[in-house]
Parts: sequence; structure tokens; C-alpha cells
Amino acid sequence: MLALALALAGGLIERRVTTAGAVDRSLAATFRLVIPLFCFALAARACDRSKLRDAAWPVARYGAARRDVALGIGVALVLASAASSALLALVAVASAQSAAAPPFARDAFTSGWIGALVGAAYGGWFAFGATFLERGRGRLVPLVLDFLFGSGAGLFAALLPRAHGRALLGGEGPLGLSQPQSSVALLLMAMLLLVAAALRCRE
Repeated sequence: MLALALALAGGLIERRVTTAGAVDRSLAATFRLVIPLFCFALAARACDRSKLRDAAWPVARYGAARRDVALGIGVALVLASAASSALLALVAVASAQSAAAPPFARDAFTSGWIGALVGAAYGGWFAFGATFLERGRGRLVPLVLDFLFGSGAGLFAALLPRAHGRALLGGEGPLGLSQPQSSVALLLMAMLLLVAAALRCRE
């Protein structure tokens, strides 16, 4: 509810300042702050505020492979992050919409799938991070790195969701990558990091 309120308030504030470019600014703020923090909170809940390996134990102790249980938790996290981020992007568009904005249906569709890809990538990063340090505090590392370096356009930024989300929203892509290439990069982050997280939880 807090994430939805922030996305809604951001759009309303941007529209109140000026309707010209309000949707773009609202989306930028939502992708820059609300989506990563919300996906981080989802990851903490999915892992029961512990390491992913430990979160898998309550089911794994009955005979299931810990790796498979961890993969199931990770898949649920990625899907929930994707769906929630798409919803937050839609709220950001709807709250900033005005007569001066582009057609709502087009903006909503485009922002929705971009939000889903970015959210899935964050989910993959946080699932992988949750396999490190005590109580899974390693998930803080990709969050901090994303805030510190994701706004760049170099090689390190290309490894983080923020830079590719910015590119898909019309900004500069990392390493000069095109929008289709940024889409593929986000998808690969979600899938490969999820597999890596599950493998780190094997017996």
C-alpha cells in the first residue's frame, strides 16, 4: 500500500507542477525509487528475512531438494516483483495523465511491460543476494550498487536493472545498448541470477 501511495502521490505532484512531461517524470521517479525498494521488501518477505537457503528448509526437511525449494521461492519472488512493478508503473502513468499527455492506453501498455521486466530483474538480483551473508543481508548489496552506479552508462551500470530501465523509458542505455538489447539484458538477469541463487542453495 505504501508503494502504491508513493507512485500515486508522485504522479499527482508532477502533474500539479506542470502537465508537460508529467508522465515521464512520474515514471522516472517510480522506477528510480519505488520499484527497487518495493522489490527489496518483497525479497525480504519471500526469504522470511533470512538466507534463501534457510527459508527453503521448512519444506526441504520433508525430503524435497533444498535447491528445488529455493528455486520455487525465487520464481515466486521474480513473478511477484514483475507483476507488482507493472502495477506501480501503471499507477504512475494514470496519476500523472492529462490532456497534454500521450494516449493513456499506449503509455500504460509500454510502461507496464517495462515495469514487469525491471521488476523481474530486481527479483533475480535480490534472490541471488539473499544467498550471501548472515540472515540473507547480501540482498542489500545489489540495492546499494544499483543506487550508486545504476545511473551511469558504463560496464558496471550494464549489470544493474536501473540503467536498462532508464534506457527502455527513453533515456541513454548503458554501453550504448539499444532498447531491445536492454530488454534481453533484464530478462537474462532475472533468469540467470535465479538459477545461480538456486544452485547456491543445493545440498
